[in-house]
Amino acid sequence: MILKKDNYQIAISSLTAARNDHYDGVNAIYRLAAQVPIPKGTSRDGLQRHIKRIVKDLSGQKVLANRINIHEEFLEIDFYPKGFQMVMTRGQYAGLQLEFAEFLNQTGIWGIVIQDGCYMDDPECSVKSVSNGSINFFPEFNSKCFGARDNEPIEIINCSSFALYGEVA
Repeated sequence: MILKKDNYQIAISSLTAARNDHYDGVNAIYRLAAQVPIPKGTSRDGLQRHIKRIVKDLSGQKVLANRINIHEEFLEIDFYPKGFQMVMTRGQYAGLQLEFAEFLNQTGIWGIVIQDGCYMDDPECSVKSVSNGSINFFPEFNSKCFGARDNEPIEIINCSSFALYGEVA
C-alpha cells in the first residue's frame, strides 16, 4: 500500500524539496499550488460537474484561487501573489507552506493537497529593480498577500487531452 502524504508533511518537505531561489531574498514568490484528483472513469459531463463544484467551493474561501489547470488525472489550483511577496529563509518559506496547508485542510474539498511540483518552478519576479517599500518580506497566506481580487473570476485552462472544455462558471 502506498502511503499518501498529508498537507502538513508536504509543507514540511519544502524544507528540502524547494529550490533555494524560492527563499533567497532575490526572487519574489511565483505561486502556491494545490491539486484535486479527478476520479478515474469520470465522463466529460462528470468532469464539468466536478469542476463547477470545485469552483463553487473555492469561491467561498477566504483566499480566492486565480486559476484552475485541467490535467489528465487532477485539477491544479494556482494562488498567485498580490504584489511582491518574498521570503528570506528556508524556514520562513516552510512556515508559509504550513499556513497554506492549514488553509487547504479547512476548505472541505475532498482530496485537495499541496502540489509540490511548484517547489521546482522558476521564479518569475526578480525584485532587483523594485523598491523595498513595494516588497512584503513577511508574507502570510491570506487574501492580502495571495489570490484573486474580489469578483475576479477563476481562470480555467485545459492542459489535458480531454475534448475542449466548455464554460463552467
